[in-house]
Amino acid sequence: MNEFDDLDLLEDVENLEAQVQTEGHEGYPATTILVDEHRVIKRAVDILVNAVKNEIQDEKLYSDLARFFSEYADAIHHGKEERILFRYLKDHAPEHVLEIVKELENDHVRGRELVGKIRENASDVDSLRNYALAYASMLRDHILKEDEGLFSAMHPYLPEEEEEKMMEEFRKADPPTKKELEVLVEELERVTHVE
Repeated sequence: MNEFDDLDLLEDVENLEAQVQTEGHEGYPATTILVDEHRVIKRAVDILVNAVKNEIQDEKLYSDLARFFSEYADAIHHGKEERILFRYLKDHAPEHVLEIVKELENDHVRGRELVGKIRENASDVDSLRNYALAYASMLRDHILKEDEGLFSAMHPYLPEEEEEKMMEEFRKADPPTKKELEVLVEELERVTHVE
């Protein structure tokens, strides 16, 4: 896929995001935590896309973003999904929900590969462009699959008391560095003028 295809695909996902109204997840506190983390992740994706589109040559910026995606999006956020949410669903949800879970797990693997490529090529925006845009497109699509697909599909199989228990597990799973990584996104927004 060339860079123009990546940009077109990214714009398609951005347009879809704009059309979709994310339903509230009132009564689902664990889901709300995941949706809130999605908002932070999307802000980091916006920084990445803006930097690449504007051909910003800044190894520290791309290294910091790779660190954020690895430590926050993957280890913290996807870690909660894989170790807590998906495990529960595999024991309690029907096949149509499990098909979504399998697709999301595949996205997690692909995301790790792309973040590795971003990290490896952080010193040259031209080298990391296609990896960065592919990652941004994949991750935005992934978030839509969760917010608009999985969460609605899983709620009938996730009783309120289990959602409360899961929320507590999510909070316990958060490392002390979570807030530091959220602050990193704020700092990167300031230095790159993305809001």
